[in-house]
Amino acid sequence: MPARTPTNNDVAAQFELLADLIELEGGDSFRINAYRRAAKQIQDGSGSVVELALAGRAVDLPGIGKTIEGKIREIAADGKIHALAEREQRIPAGVVSFLRLPGIGPKTASRFWLELGLITPEELRRAAEQEQLRTLPGLGASIEAKVLKALEQGAEPVEERVLLGRALEAAREVLAQLAALPEAVKVSDAGSIRRRRETVHDIDLVATATDPRALIEKFTRMDWVTEVAGAGETKAEVVGHGGLHFDLRVVQPDAYGNLLQHFTGSKQHNIELREDAVRRGLSISEYGVTTVETGEVARFVSEQELYEFLGYSFIPPELREGTNELELARSGSLPRLIELGDLRGDLHVHSTWSDGRASIEEMARAAIGRGYKYMAITDHGDRLREGRLDAQLEEVEALNERLAPFRILSGTESAIRADGSLDLPDEELARLDWVLAAVHTSFERNPTERILGAMDNPNVDGIAHPTARKIGGRQPAVDIERLVAKAVETGTALEMNGQPDRLDLRDTQARLAAEAGAKIIISSDGHRPVTLMSIELALAQARRAWLTSEQVVNTRPWRQVLKSRKSC
Repeated sequence: MPARTPTNNDVAAQFELLADLIELEGGDSFRINAYRRAAKQIQDGSGSVVELALAGRAVDLPGIGKTIEGKIREIAADGKIHALAEREQRIPAGVVSFLRLPGIGPKTASRFWLELGLITPEELRRAAEQEQLRTLPGLGASIEAKVLKALEQGAEPVEERVLLGRALEAAREVLAQLAALPEAVKVSDAGSIRRRRETVHDIDLVATATDPRALIEKFTRMDWVTEVAGAGETKAEVVGHGGLHFDLRVVQPDAYGNLLQHFTGSKQHNIELREDAVRRGLSISEYGVTTVETGEVARFVSEQELYEFLGYSFIPPELREGTNELELARSGSLPRLIELGDLRGDLHVHSTWSDGRASIEEMARAAIGRGYKYMAITDHGDRLREGRLDAQLEEVEALNERLAPFRILSGTESAIRADGSLDLPDEELARLDWVLAAVHTSFERNPTERILGAMDNPNVDGIAHPTARKIGGRQPAVDIERLVAKAVETGTALEMNGQPDRLDLRDTQARLAAEAGAKIIISSDGHRPVTLMSIELALAQARRAWLTSEQVVNTRPWRQVLKSRKSC
């Protein structure tokens, strides 16, 4: 067995590479798609897929069958999938490196190898400089410029990704400007931002217009645009808002549903949708659904009509990731996902009593403005010692009299210290309506054991940002499966935190927790009135986790929340 247990990313990378090499050799598309689907499932998984495979439980994951589980065991035993090792012997290493060049997919790399005989990056460079690549049917001079640029930059550049919160703010501003133009009929975001992925590469927009050319022209001339990367009669790519890339596509109104569905993706969702359509004699593109036998093309104004025509119930964008959503939509078994209007309160809010930037009353009035019935004020425990807790409780009581029927729940976010103790004593915690515990320091010092110990405390109602991750920065070092099991055992809630750089729990972890029966809370962790809206980011991840309102604690009235506490 390898010196260390391969991570999920290690395993996923091998399946991705195996799929690439099979495609290089012109292999079966079913196997290629199966390996890519497995790679995505493994990468998004919260527990070790190697450990699951060794226990015979990897087959419980969507997209993982016995054959793939066997290959995971090969990685565990020998470090590499045997079929991958065999193909790497047959295919020159230089050809494999072609796959790492941006814009060069397996099919193009295969043509460089098999049709031009190129097997090293240097040979590829010379062929591009001598204008040999354009001799391949279907390729032009642009491929040579692209290859030379990629070779100069080096293989496998890092893809820049932007936090969902930042991308959404910019997208909403641009969509509002587009919708205000007289030529615009319908506008929408698409791509990964519409599916609410936690980070996005660029921002896809789709629209219908009375005059597509005029809409494109006005889009490229908006005052926030710093660069026009490309523009035509029906599409444009621009750069603005701090370097964000925006791609706009415009289509006739009768095909708006086709375009929106296609460019929302995901790639895997669309592949599976097309494969199913082909089996029924249909061909799907962004322009319509063609009946192959007759050539008749069906176009749809809405996605709902498109999915209905294909035999599915409507699939929310957040679920379109190529798991088992199509199968469930075919049988009408998709869950009704939680919606913003289902939330009755926010259970993680800070004020100037700790590190917030607004008073409790200001935060409460902002919560009332969002339509909430309650809010838990959860200032940090170390700021509520030496009599300050008494003073805050008095303020909360007075505010509850003035703001009734709105309810402020007295609470805290208590730090779990390095030795496992909490920063407020139990007798103080017992006085509060709502207690969160969280790891804020010494992240490398037994975080799993510290959180498990906090869950055993009868005064602790929930764990805030359970993995303590920061997207693109600090990585989680907790055993999420153990946390979930303990949460179920003790009745402790696990938080989906809406801070843009946290989104913790992430979607796959929250789905694991909910399916195990753990309580989930969706919170903003707001420190100013405006940041209460961060709960919408947590909600988006909850929808990606397939959560329903019944699985979320703060969809209930505050009296029910209090009655469900462990200490009651």
